[in-house]
Amino acid sequence: MKRTFFSLPILLLCAACTSTSAPPPQQQTAAPDPQIASLEPASGPAECTRGINQFQQVIAADVSTGSLDRNVFPRIATDLGPVRAVCASGDAAGANRELATVKKKYGYR
Repeated sequence: MKRTFFSLPILLLCAACTSTSAPPPQQQTAAPDPQIASLEPASGPAECTRGINQFQQVIAADVSTGSLDRNVFPRIATDLGPVRAVCASGDAAGANRELATVKKKYGYR
């Protein structure tokens, strides 16, 4: 009798812990924005392509998380055009200066 008396509350607690609710619905991931996906890696010396490519990844991630407005992204991408061209021409120092200016303009370091 004692054994049943002590095991009954344990069984009730275990039964209360089991969940009968349905599993949560799976979140659907949004398709990547083709505008963001269109940013190809920069070409030129590694001294400038590395920074440009990293910045492009950061702004793409910021758009996808909502930290950067989708309407601002095209302006940044447009401003990166000349930076990418300077880098492709081989002027890494000039491209890095222009990249720093673009970053500062939009509040990045």
